[in-house]
Amino acid sequence: MMSRPKGLNPETMCPADGPVGHYVLLVDKTDPLNFTQKQAFSVILQELVEKRIPEGYLLSVFVLSEDFKETAAPLVELCNPGDGSGKSELTANQKRLKAQYRLKFIEPVLKQSESLVSTQPAKWSPIFEMLQLVGINAYHKYDVKGERRLIIMSDMLHNTPQFTMYKGPVDYAAFAASDYGKKAQLELSDVEVELHYLMNSPQLQTKRNLKFWEDYFAKAGARIVAVRPLEG
Repeated sequence: MMSRPKGLNPETMCPADGPVGHYVLLVDKTDPLNFTQKQAFSVILQELVEKRIPEGYLLSVFVLSEDFKETAAPLVELCNPGDGSGKSELTANQKRLKAQYRLKFIEPVLKQSESLVSTQPAKWSPIFEMLQLVGINAYHKYDVKGERRLIIMSDMLHNTPQFTMYKGPVDYAAFAASDYGKKAQLELSDVEVELHYLMNSPQLQTKRNLKFWEDYFAKAGARIVAVRPLEG
């Protein structure tokens, strides 16, 4: 059995006194990815897991599907235990740390990549509801004091019977004043948000759509720090 450095939680691989930072990945699988999008998604996921999550940070991975109640819990939730880089050969077993890093962090996360993509289009895309659940089941649950970042891969076109973005541009102020808008409000204080747009409906995914989300996240106490269209 592989032993672990003192102070790591055996289930989550997090430091005993809690994660140092918290990254959340939310992947929208209400639309199937095309071949090129799948390649781009794989590269982003691999880069996130292998290069971007610092040691001691928690990574929570959520999926957005048609039924948000079924996907309220994260698919995987693990801290980067560190791979031994920069630790002294005298005090750390670097080979063991590298093996632990791969077996207990990298592989379990990458193994979920198939669960994050869909083959069938969904009728509904409840983005607001899923963001609320991410707020509750990730950020509020752990209340990490360090860096908090939310990485979203989605077309950012909410679509439910109560409210849809498929009928054209939406003004945030009007939405926020509506009954549904009040119910859909979010609390994500001090979270930095990255949007990776799946460009499925470019005619709707305009600057006005982005402005809506900037206003929505700003009201939640968060801020969009990066926006990029996913290739394909």
